[in-house]
Amino acid sequence: MSDTQEDIIRMFMNALETNDQDMTDSYLSDDFTFSGWTPQPLNKKDFLAVIGGIKSGIPGLIFNLHNVDEQKESVTGTMQIAGYQTNSFVLPPLGLPPIPQTASSVSLPAEDVKFVLGNNQITRMIVQPTAGGGINGLLRQLGIDVPNKPVKGFL
Repeated sequence: MSDTQEDIIRMFMNALETNDQDMTDSYLSDDFTFSGWTPQPLNKKDFLAVIGGIKSGIPGLIFNLHNVDEQKESVTGTMQIAGYQTNSFVLPPLGLPPIPQTASSVSLPAEDVKFVLGNNQITRMIVQPTAGGGINGLLRQLGIDVPNKPVKGFL
């Protein structure tokens, strides 16, 4: 029996949480885009670099995906990111200076997310921008001052 779209998303989220970059990569299509959580959409390479960077500084980062609902060509859900920073980290695709180690906990507000799939791979991951959420919310909780930049809406 083949995996359902929901199974694929759950396995992908598990790979993100365990920072298994090869497994994470295998669930993403070559033309994958990630939007809504960062000021600008990210392609597959930049998404993996940002997640890898965050996980190097916050190794126990969890996404707490819940309220999962499978539709014809997509899966929606809600995630609430949380973790404790133990190391400094860098996020080159975002053009930010190195993020210093602050020994701070982060707990972002719940954010709605939509995964679009094609040929059993994720082609798009779209996060609904939420006040206090996204990369800016994460950095603010670490005590990093970031400019307020608008992000594109939920597609």
